[in-house]
Amino acid sequence: MSGGRDGGRIDPRDLTSRGSRRDFLAGLGAVGAAGLAGCSSDAEDTSSDTATGDGTTTSQSGSTLTANISQRLGTIDPAKGTDYVQAMALVNLYDPLVFPDSEGEIQPHLASDWSVSEDGTTYTFTLRDDATFHSGNPVSAEDVKFTVERFMDLGQGYSSLLTGVLAPENITVEDERTITFELDRPYTPFLSILVLVFVVDEELVMNNLEDGDYGERGDYGQAFINDNDAGSGAYALKDFTRGTGITFSRYDDHFESFPDGAFETVDVEIITENSTVLTRMKNGTLDMTGQYQSSQTYGAIEEMDHARVEKIPTFGLLYNKINTQKPPTDDPAVREAIAWGFDYEQVVEDIRPDMQKAQGPLPPTWGAHKEDVLQPSYDPERAKRVLEDAGYTEGDITITNTFTSSYAFQERIALLFKDNMADIGIDVELNPQTWGTITELATTPEKTPHTSQVFYVPTYPSADSMFYNQFHSEAANTWMSMEHLDNEQVNSLIEEARRTPNREERVEIYGELQSVLAELYCDMHLYHTVKTIGFQNDVEGLTLRPAQGFEYTFRDLHATE
Repeated sequence: MSGGRDGGRIDPRDLTSRGSRRDFLAGLGAVGAAGLAGCSSDAEDTSSDTATGDGTTTSQSGSTLTANISQRLGTIDPAKGTDYVQAMALVNLYDPLVFPDSEGEIQPHLASDWSVSEDGTTYTFTLRDDATFHSGNPVSAEDVKFTVERFMDLGQGYSSLLTGVLAPENITVEDERTITFELDRPYTPFLSILVLVFVVDEELVMNNLEDGDYGERGDYGQAFINDNDAGSGAYALKDFTRGTGITFSRYDDHFESFPDGAFETVDVEIITENSTVLTRMKNGTLDMTGQYQSSQTYGAIEEMDHARVEKIPTFGLLYNKINTQKPPTDDPAVREAIAWGFDYEQVVEDIRPDMQKAQGPLPPTWGAHKEDVLQPSYDPERAKRVLEDAGYTEGDITITNTFTSSYAFQERIALLFKDNMADIGIDVELNPQTWGTITELATTPEKTPHTSQVFYVPTYPSADSMFYNQFHSEAANTWMSMEHLDNEQVNSLIEEARRTPNREERVEIYGELQSVLAELYCDMHLYHTVKTIGFQNDVEGLTLRPAQGFEYTFRDLHATE
């Protein structure tokens, strides 16, 4: 096989937004961009005001896109970032070998082409010859090798996705523009996972080492890269203060062309108050909101003549993750009762009316979605019978429920959950926390709450992303896997899908996997997320891709006249 894509289409729909147009607000540059979802923060609270390189090839003035996010940025190290806002930064500062389009197909990026051996174990990539880092250094196969070794050696972020698949000694630089990866076994998600491997400038990193545990590579440049840019992306880092925001400057020497009206500067600010977001949308100093504003805020934006709200079905879900390793939710009967004792309809009708009711653990936007998979409905009498049959009486069960404290709608869902559970004899202790604390709690089953509200969207453009990170017992203990599931059948089905090259056969495997997960009651599937974002009318180009943060590719966004 050879060519520039893997043929693994996820769902044949065009999710590129097309909004209305208007003249610029008088005296203002166009503004907008960035949101949030599965979030974390794992770096110390330091700040840096930096831009990499000599500054001669990045635009420093002109049109500005201003956006808000609702949380503090953690690391911007491409080997460590896992949450939505970190991905937003990485996808603009760095380039991977391949890139997903709006249908989830893998397209050439730093790699102009590639070939795959007949047995599916050897991938050979040819790099384009016109890509340079922000430092001015050319992007070479040695940089790619260094990047993948760093990604795997640090053992953070998404490195576990390559564990047992690729050994560092099986990465071969054939020449300056050719690199080969020999996998230990056939592994169908490999191309999709490579969208998460952002190539770093080896020379720049090696010139900025501190003492560390990696021999001649010291700390692998972790201290430097945590606050600085070592990428080749369409935008370079201009300014970064974790508690305030991040500013990007367009890299005019990027190998991809920019659309007419592309922004020279992107300023992403941390704004947590809906009232502030609304005021700034009204006066035109904010052109694109985050995706988790209140329904009232979006409603008010829709009433503005100069602004609009776009609603786009996504590839993710809001789960209430149930800890399967911690009593009493380690008991399948307790999990089953919880699942049937909750009023899902009230969530999508009253609390989050813009969202779509879920049907199982995989959203219907995926081509592998199983339409008839089990989805519990509100049936408190059934829930009571399950508990009675298992020998429980009222007052025997107390569980904790954790949710992100900064979102009022999550609190409303948690209060509904508490009331519903009380009706079936389960006491719920609500435990609102910051997202950073929730990610810390997720690292062990003992610390993880019994139930946790968590958004999950695919991190790479494959249904495997929805299953491995969350449900495979060998996946790292993170906010993604707060179920702490350890089930041999689930593991086996995930692994079978990973070694099955035929797409139709994989879809059948994923269908069986969805049924098994549904019957384990390791999650409550609250709703299929719809991305809701407010825009000024002169900002267009948002392109939804089935990979976390990739819709915030600033190169797509542009101002209209």
